[in-house]
Amino acid sequence: MNKFLIFVLLSYITRSPLLILVIMLLVLFLTERRFVGILPDIFEPWRRAKRISQLKKDIAINPANADSYLELGEAYFRQGKYEKALSFLENASGKMEGHPLFHFLLGASYYNSGRIKQGKEELEKAIRANPKASLGEPYLYMIRIYLEEKQPDENIEQVFGQLLLYGTPRIFYQAGRLLSAANDKERARRLFAETIESYNACRGALRRVNRRWAFLSGIYLKLGA
Repeated sequence: MNKFLIFVLLSYITRSPLLILVIMLLVLFLTERRFVGILPDIFEPWRRAKRISQLKKDIAINPANADSYLELGEAYFRQGKYEKALSFLENASGKMEGHPLFHFLLGASYYNSGRIKQGKEELEKAIRANPKASLGEPYLYMIRIYLEEKQPDENIEQVFGQLLLYGTPRIFYQAGRLLSAANDKERARRLFAETIESYNACRGALRRVNRRWAFLSGIYLKLGA
């Protein structure tokens, strides 16, 4: 009844069924993002673009601001624009030696740009600087590199153990997909199960943030990873 009254009220205000549909879908999306968190955030690219614009202004005012170069490099990295990320990260290299996030972003950007050896070296620097760097994401890349290099299983197991120790539900899920694609079903299932277990241990806003990865992991487990 309440939904019908809302529909009638919107019809009277907008006099456009299409606009009503758009408004209702937007409300449903915002509600889902606020209380559930399974759907991706469609506003994230807009927020990132706005932040990139601001960072470029900051650099124009202060070209020596290494922190702005680092954040700008990360923003482009998260967009999948790895060459652009490198152009800003390399500008920060003089002041960022030993910074775990810097070495991770530089290494991951090198890797995704096809410069595997340089990428591996920087990822190893990130891990040496702080084993907890970037919430376990360097280990995800190291597993990928080890699989490509056909490293002995004991080497993969060592990195796998570190990922389990320092990772987050998102990293567990992504590593599970990687290992599932590599036909390492046992480790993949363990990671999907770990994703769900970690999610169940979350409280408050973290449950909403990680619910998507637990949901997707449950699907993979049901499908046999």
